[in-house]
Amino acid sequence: MNLWLKIQSGDELVLADMPEILSLRWNYFRDNWEFLKRNLTSRAASYRDPGLLRQLIDEFSTFIDEQRHQPINAFSDSAVFYKYYAIFDNIKISSINATNDERAIINEKISRVRAYSKNDFLAIKKNMVSYRDVLADTIGLSDDDYNSAVGRSSVAQKTDASIVDLNLMNSVQGSIVVVDFIIANLFAVDAVVDPFALARSNANNPDINIGQYSSGNLVKMEYGEDLQSLAYRYLGDANKWIDIAIANGLKPPYIDEVGQSIALIANGNENEINISSTDINGNLNISKLYINQIVVLRSNVEPFPDQRTVVGIRQVPVSGEIIIELDGTPNLDKYKLADSASVRVFKPSTTNSSFFILIPSTQPLENPRVEETPWFLTKSSEDIKMAKIDLAIDDSGEISFGTNGDINLSYGLANHIQAIKLKMATELGSLRRHPEFGLINLAGSTNDGVDSIREALIASINQQIELDPRFSRVESINVEYLTGPNNNAAGKILISFSVRLAGSGTVVPISFTVNKQ
Repeated sequence: MNLWLKIQSGDELVLADMPEILSLRWNYFRDNWEFLKRNLTSRAASYRDPGLLRQLIDEFSTFIDEQRHQPINAFSDSAVFYKYYAIFDNIKISSINATNDERAIINEKISRVRAYSKNDFLAIKKNMVSYRDVLADTIGLSDDDYNSAVGRSSVAQKTDASIVDLNLMNSVQGSIVVVDFIIANLFAVDAVVDPFALARSNANNPDINIGQYSSGNLVKMEYGEDLQSLAYRYLGDANKWIDIAIANGLKPPYIDEVGQSIALIANGNENEINISSTDINGNLNISKLYINQIVVLRSNVEPFPDQRTVVGIRQVPVSGEIIIELDGTPNLDKYKLADSASVRVFKPSTTNSSFFILIPSTQPLENPRVEETPWFLTKSSEDIKMAKIDLAIDDSGEISFGTNGDINLSYGLANHIQAIKLKMATELGSLRRHPEFGLINLAGSTNDGVDSIREALIASINQQIELDPRFSRVESINVEYLTGPNNNAAGKILISFSVRLAGSGTVVPISFTVNKQ
């Protein structure tokens, strides 16, 4: 997982990312350890745990001396990798002059990890969750309600929980959160989007004319690259760097790779962090922030930086303290003052190698994406597949959640019915972005216009069904105006109709009443 993140972000790989070639590196370490030791010692202060690295350097020196004259490969034991992990975590792959065999192993692993699918990450998460749960059982921290909700049987406690066990569980849970983030965002970049519309939304000046381009591609620039070289690489003309700047709403200095790290002045709380009114140089921090700005959170104990988007900014009167609201999971309490928590901000209207940048194009936007059928519907009938998948909505109109806290999905016949209910319960024209969705409003209709009301309702219902590819047609429909002094539904209109599903002979009956008042 860590290797996948590095590949995606373009970070330099280290030997710890490639334990497969470690057994081929014994002679290299045996003959060059003194040189490697000096370099490692000089970098120890910048490592996330300097004391641990210095200790392992000393222990590894003793290990090298003991094994140097032995006839066996000291790295053939996989335990060496785990015992001295911090050593290998500080040696860059680019510094070891890999052989052809080693390079083949490295390239194969990079290609395999880069091609990880959503199912691969779901499998990784499943293994992590299983390991976490068994560990919780083993040290007596299992939860009966959780076990019942996910349908698992716990194992008997074998030992009491120690601080080491708790740290391990916290680390595993943190990795699960990272996998969840990857799963949630992995296919968002791959999804069919209109990057030209994205350019419009990101441009700071709405009057900028970018109409000469009809599409574009989202790419990442190389670290240290400028807009001129980016324009030459993708547009064939370095002078077109201004087109890229306009399409992305960039302003001088256009690129900000470093940004500025601002220390938090209080522990994080749910989705909020606090920073002081000025930085160490007395400059106002409020001028460095804006809505939809991408920032990066770090601390000494979090293994991965946390990229978030600013959704709210407010300043406390008198003190000037700034409270920043960020998107994503409300778990910012993990960023604490004791762990040197900070937020890195970048200059407004700039980009860097960590973010996607739009390369404008005059070519029509290609759509290579093929519609995928979820694994749990692969063996279902065609009409079930055509129903697609939506979020499940309960009877009160709220999103439906399962017993384990996950959002329920609506598919198959249930989704057909849910779709019809939503169409019939929505007033036509009430959705600004979908003015054609919903049933006509009967408010103000008179009793002597029952026939015209009936015709209008039938036409409206037919139109809603015809616009939805999940349905074939309305098989039958009856609209009845309810009257009578003893009828509790008097003054209402009873609608009964049946709909044939697309791709099958299934007919779904629907009935409901509509208030005419």
